[in-house]
Amino acid sequence: MNASGGGLFLSCGEISGDIYAAGTVQALRSLGYDGPVSGMGGPRASEAGTEIFRDFRELHLMGISDVLPAIPRLLRLRKELVERVFEIRPEALLVIDSPDFHLPFVSSLRKKGWKGPVIYAVTPTVWAWRPGRVKKLARDVDLCLPLFSFEHEFLLRSGVASAWSGHPLTDEFASFIPRKEEPGRIALLPGSRRSEITRLLPPLLECARLLRERGFHPVFSIAPGLSPELRNWMVHALKDEDVWEEDGRSLLSSSIAAAGASGTASVEAMMFGRFMAVLYRGSFLSWLAWKTLVNTRFISIPNIIAGEEVYPEFIQERATGLNAFHALERFLRGGEYACHVRRSLALAKEAMGTTGAFRFWAGRIEEYLSAGETSRKRMVRS
Repeated sequence: MNASGGGLFLSCGEISGDIYAAGTVQALRSLGYDGPVSGMGGPRASEAGTEIFRDFRELHLMGISDVLPAIPRLLRLRKELVERVFEIRPEALLVIDSPDFHLPFVSSLRKKGWKGPVIYAVTPTVWAWRPGRVKKLARDVDLCLPLFSFEHEFLLRSGVASAWSGHPLTDEFASFIPRKEEPGRIALLPGSRRSEITRLLPPLLECARLLRERGFHPVFSIAPGLSPELRNWMVHALKDEDVWEEDGRSLLSSSIAAAGASGTASVEAMMFGRFMAVLYRGSFLSWLAWKTLVNTRFISIPNIIAGEEVYPEFIQERATGLNAFHALERFLRGGEYACHVRRSLALAKEAMGTTGAFRFWAGRIEEYLSAGETSRKRMVRS
């Protein structure tokens, strides 16, 4: 299929978003799409054939207190992306995750007269907090491609166009060859965002000390894709620790359990059936917003899927190395508790859907790319 016009414009702002962008572009090519793909992304999207206009690491932010000082820069970035879209006039726009940036970005495009289709992959967690964003999705976005079935069902109930078949991780884990499990190895995962890393590293260092005293082997993950400055800072901070600079997934597969950040790592741990102690530390403003506005019992996706606290969650002042150590120790003692955790993780993994998610996403996106301007219709428009 030959594309006319500006092809596909994509935008992502996280390491995980860069991975999703790359997988989607590769799937589009496998379907025969040979038009241009450009936008804001990272090295994975670039390797997949995306022309990178701006680096995705400009959106490496976490929490209200981190965003506020960056507002002028983010506004300039949004303006530049809007101008770029109108300059190249793509056939479709794909935004991935990062709702604090992407929802205003898409809204700005609509206000300036952009009529083209917008697809939102890895949609905002409107089921958990800030439900007012549902109206923005319904107004400005043609199709949502969420990661989880419970998100898809929530969006449909809320009048938002959504499609789902499974999580992209199902494909990755179906073909992933795990490392040999190392007895006693515990993966410590401080995250991939600067503010997340700086807040979680101290309690994880404490946990590492306690684990070593009991004969375990803690290993810290330094996430690939970090800026050189942040990577070097971590190497220095962990100079007395064992570190792992390959992908965290390989570290998880070779570990008997884990502790760390509540994001993608907890889902990957679930896919391996690995126990994890989840830690979250945000700024005071971030925590106040979460406490006041979030409408969910849990912060980690495996617990939300399971409907129970399979992974112990330690938030704010409870996010200590001692608490993480005690949680790991309880699981590693075995017994009925460990058996229940394993059964719950297996059920949660089944709820991740079928393989072929990127190809499913690409097929839905391709429908917009191949549609003529006159036949293209907005699915939802207020």
